[in-house]
Amino acid sequence: MKTTPSPALLAALLVSAFALAPASSAFTEIARGSLTLTTTASVAYDSNIAGNAVAQGDTIFTLAPTLDYNRAAGLGTIAASVGTSINRYLDLPSYDSEDLAAALHISLPTPEGARHQGGLSAGYTDRAAIDETLGQRIRAKTWNAGFNGTYRVGTRVDLRSSASYLDTTRQTGADTTRYGAGLGFDYNGFLGGFGLMGDYKYSSTTSSAAGTAGPIDQTSNALSTGLFYRFVSGLRAAGNVGYRWIDRSSLETATGATSSTGMTYGLSLDGPFLPPRLFPKIKSSFSIGYEKGETLGVGDTGSANVVGSLNLSWQARERTSLTFGASRAQSLASNNYSAVTDQVQFGVTQQIGQRTSLRASLAEEWSSYVGTGRSDRHTRGAINLAYNLNRNWRTGAGYTITLARSNGAIRDYDRHLVSAFVSCTY
Repeated sequence: MKTTPSPALLAALLVSAFALAPASSAFTEIARGSLTLTTTASVAYDSNIAGNAVAQGDTIFTLAPTLDYNRAAGLGTIAASVGTSINRYLDLPSYDSEDLAAALHISLPTPEGARHQGGLSAGYTDRAAIDETLGQRIRAKTWNAGFNGTYRVGTRVDLRSSASYLDTTRQTGADTTRYGAGLGFDYNGFLGGFGLMGDYKYSSTTSSAAGTAGPIDQTSNALSTGLFYRFVSGLRAAGNVGYRWIDRSSLETATGATSSTGMTYGLSLDGPFLPPRLFPKIKSSFSIGYEKGETLGVGDTGSANVVGSLNLSWQARERTSLTFGASRAQSLASNNYSAVTDQVQFGVTQQIGQRTSLRASLAEEWSSYVGTGRSDRHTRGAINLAYNLNRNWRTGAGYTITLARSNGAIRDYDRHLVSAFVSCTY
């Protein structure tokens, strides 16, 4: 996995040079937005850098400069960042890497009564990381872009549109390209306090062969209509019924079928389920639905699952906050099989004095892969301590543990990661 000098490395060295300049040179304003540079140097010991039963540990030195641009003035907000991460391994230089990440998000203004709402996002990553589906550290390059918008035609009708693009190239595993688009409408005031909605969704996914799974070449078209109801608290209840057409490669199913059609059903609840006026220190969100995966993995003939999420954030004291989250989601995994993942997590943040913060988290995650008989379980824990030396400098240390158990022996492993960092922001 040895990498040769790349544009990412040259960019990192150039950006780092700015970090050594005076504050007046490293911070500036552009078009009423702020440009900020953060350079972080860290050292870490990772007991299992590959993320599998063949444990190899090493010490990693990292230099990571990042430029951030934020603008919240005029007709919209802009948030952009670009950064590199230069990683050097003490004993295993074949894992040396220069990683790159860039992101852009533009949102339209959302004042009360605005007709136009929406946002545009785009990003790129090129990095080496553990892929827990494959059970090894691989390099992956990902391009993504998305758009969503709402236009209020009148007092009762909203038109919705969306588009998405995702392209991932993996060193090992499947290379995947996905396009998506959607059109819909909401008609408020239908049958009293209810609303009427309609949607059309399109997606196209191609993926190369991965391991024991063949390639994917799949196109989906879906139409649906339903009713929704908005409660005073902001919670929205909805139900829909629809029909979906899927065209797929003959290699994706045991029977060689190239098409799949059928009815779809959905029930959902979205929004805060604890009224803010009764629980002013708690922020809540909740969603639940019953649906088939948007893209079916190899051997998946259209399994439907309950999916959703629940999140709670409690400001217990002025300096103490607690969070809880639970979720269930389905997706196309990097081995071309459909994956269903359940997760429960708990976190606490404690401010100590004016300069010190302590964060801890604990999570449990279960994953199953449709049609394979495979199931994985991950227990994760982390604790991080950070200290602000002054306005520009920050330091800290952390410890992370991952306990992975699977019915595939190669994916059973323990991982301990101890790290320390210092960062400078201008």
